[in-house]
Amino acid sequence: MRPAGLKWLLPILLIFLAGQPLRGAALPPQVRVGLLSHAAGVPFALPRGGTVTALSGEGQPLALPAGETWKALPAEGGVNLLRPDGSPGGQYKPGLVITPSEDTTTRVSGIVGHWDKVTDREYRGVIEIRPDATGLTVVNRVDVETYLRGVVPSEMPYTYPLAALQAQAVAARGQAILKATRHQAEGFGLCATAHCQVYGGATSERPASDQAVSSTRGEVLVYEGQLADTLYSSNCGGHTANNEDYWAGAPPLPYLRGVPDFEPEDKVPYTFPLPEEQAGQYLKYAPRVHCNQSQFARSDKIRWWAIVPKAELEKRVEAAVGDVGDLLEVRVTRRAASGLVTRLAVIGTKRLVSVTGGAQTRRAMGGLDSPSFSVQPIAGADGLAVAFAVWGAGWGHQVGMCQVGAAGLAEKGWDYRRLLAKYYLGTSIERRY
Repeated sequence: MRPAGLKWLLPILLIFLAGQPLRGAALPPQVRVGLLSHAAGVPFALPRGGTVTALSGEGQPLALPAGETWKALPAEGGVNLLRPDGSPGGQYKPGLVITPSEDTTTRVSGIVGHWDKVTDREYRGVIEIRPDATGLTVVNRVDVETYLRGVVPSEMPYTYPLAALQAQAVAARGQAILKATRHQAEGFGLCATAHCQVYGGATSERPASDQAVSSTRGEVLVYEGQLADTLYSSNCGGHTANNEDYWAGAPPLPYLRGVPDFEPEDKVPYTFPLPEEQAGQYLKYAPRVHCNQSQFARSDKIRWWAIVPKAELEKRVEAAVGDVGDLLEVRVTRRAASGLVTRLAVIGTKRLVSVTGGAQTRRAMGGLDSPSFSVQPIAGADGLAVAFAVWGAGWGHQVGMCQVGAAGLAEKGWDYRRLLAKYYLGTSIERRY
């Protein structure tokens, strides 16, 4: 027989549980994305209307009709607003906030898209405009999920398979949350360029990438309970790289280990690490790896080459490491298991410079498509170099997820969870909200 006192317990417990938020029911965090800095003036419009208020919160909101183009100009301690006819619209201290009508956008002029080059771009959320040292800074304040709608199709072609776009959404979400204060000293958290993640706002949104974001809502990768640094690049060329091989001096991260972009059953005629003589061949001729699928890979990025005149390479080298005199030779002296160059000897008549780390070797050569390359002098009649042949594999830093490789695997039926497990070793998916 049930004790009489317990008859009240079940209803109370049900009421208590009903009032508790479900896991994943929390709101996504907000991010502050810098769109412009040092702008002389910022034209903007609200396609469906909205309001402008002072950043201080003081004063009454100014209602702006739909479609009209207003302009913000720097002023002493704040921002001056000009009406469409050029007459004064008020001064706002220490800046202004533009709030579009619910679930609509603000169109900001003068922001050039990274890929599409569109200069009048629309953004969800609110826009802040405040003075900086030489003009105006424009910031988009928006939640992470909305931000990702403008990131995923900017960082990966929206025509890629859904599983690849979902993997991109999870990786990009982790990057946004982990690095949300990267540019705090500049008055915002994230930039809108490749330094953080390319963000195209509502102008870049596409249904396929929107689906990838919404179907992975709140999901991030963690390693031993900590948010993983889910780095990614376009094309690894056939093998991804260890993080410390690219960024010399960085602590090795167990989940950012170089992995082959092919499976044991694939008939790829290379075993890593490659001896130097085999590396030259590998870097010239791309095997049939995941990132070498014809429907996704760019032939000029999976493998690339150039003949660089000595005078041109001397300029590149001088800009990166200083004057070495007459350039005699550039020699790869150490290569990581992935094929990435981790040490480069630059030999000139004045001095020899040893360059360490993939990021620096890539820079020393003038900013190559990737840090996996070979270089060979082309001698003139006197036996001295007159030019250098440079060839290599991939596009980007090659650490973490290989985006084109992910597309190739998604085409073969891999889901996004399996894709992420391949490129980020030992991680698991966790839903944060």
